[in-house]
Amino acid sequence: MRKVSAILLMITISITLLASVKLKFYCLAWQPGAVDQVFDIVDEWNESNPDVQVEIVWGTWETSDQYLLTNFGAGTAPDIFHTDAEKFREFGLMGFVEPLNKFIDNEILKDIPNDAWRDCMDEKGNIFGIPWCRESQVIFYNRKLFRELGIDLPSDRIVTWDQLVEIATQIVQKTNGKTWGLLAPLMERFHWTLIEQNGGKVLQTDEKGHWKVEIDDKAREAIDYYLSLITKHKVMPSDVISIDYTSLMQGFLNETYAMVVFGCWNRRLLSESASKNFEWGLMWIKKGENMTNAADPQGIGISKASKYKKEAFEFIRFFTNTKNSADISYKDWLFPMRNSALQDSRFSEPKYDWNYAYELLKYAKNVKPPMPGFYTFEWKILAPTLEKVILGKLSTQDAYKEIEVKGNALLKQLGLR
Repeated sequence: MRKVSAILLMITISITLLASVKLKFYCLAWQPGAVDQVFDIVDEWNESNPDVQVEIVWGTWETSDQYLLTNFGAGTAPDIFHTDAEKFREFGLMGFVEPLNKFIDNEILKDIPNDAWRDCMDEKGNIFGIPWCRESQVIFYNRKLFRELGIDLPSDRIVTWDQLVEIATQIVQKTNGKTWGLLAPLMERFHWTLIEQNGGKVLQTDEKGHWKVEIDDKAREAIDYYLSLITKHKVMPSDVISIDYTSLMQGFLNETYAMVVFGCWNRRLLSESASKNFEWGLMWIKKGENMTNAADPQGIGISKASKYKKEAFEFIRFFTNTKNSADISYKDWLFPMRNSALQDSRFSEPKYDWNYAYELLKYAKNVKPPMPGFYTFEWKILAPTLEKVILGKLSTQDAYKEIEVKGNALLKQLGLR
């Protein structure tokens, strides 16, 4: 916990006022422990670097895009900012982010997995952000309910697509419809995980490098499977469309849902909010031997408009070093991107299933296609069209046609075709 005496606070304020370089750091807040850890690390930096002072500007995930784009456009963007890793590539292509190639040394490059750089890099090799932390996507399940219903999982707790349907069906039947088998909200992009596990493609590039919406058979099979959980097997409710985080977790805790798909960071809330009688665990799904799960990586970068790019990167280097990456990630119930930080024994301890989530990291990747404008396509075209199928307003075949036609029209508007 952050403990600063009044005297030290006055000294810190005085140093900040006198500093020759003042950097604003836009950081997205979530887990309380991680917020405290960020405060501590920034305090440590400021005490050791009186000439380069960092001021935290806290933001939220829900409003971060709007905040950054507004300030980028107005020329008032923070010097350093934190957001989803793939946003750096998009913001970089828009000219808002500084390429970091000239600052990054081999120690940083080699300590972060090669595929992690993809999200922050354009086709020319410009690196716009430092991949910093990630998660493993998991299925939370009600262990006590499974035991009471006589449902056994494989020793590794990884089930096939068919087995997941069987388990979810048993739950609905044995509880007389009181408990849904599964909830995988659209916001969690479980459908993209399934597409990746099945080797499918929705967004593709042609021979000229232009993007197009073309849903291949494997992608259709994966989306069909996701939708069938609601429309055919009836083991998942239509709540997937609009459910919010609080309702989702309340539903899991009160046995409205026996399984929920979420990021592993959610273990913190369960460890604090679940009653002593509630037993939860982690499991996962696979197609064949493909156990891909969504990593949803995050990164840190520098605004193009910053006057102090060199100093900003020195702070980033400090903030994302082995120790700090490990400390923040652990408090955020996530995993650091640096291989050296992952060696910290805290990430493989059995308590709260850290070891299980850690093992799934082998199969974690960013399942979102690396297309600029992905989120616009996702929330303006794909998700609303899938909602029509879920609500019985459109057949899957008509939905695929609509996604391709409207999707390609959107990509043309965005200048991607």
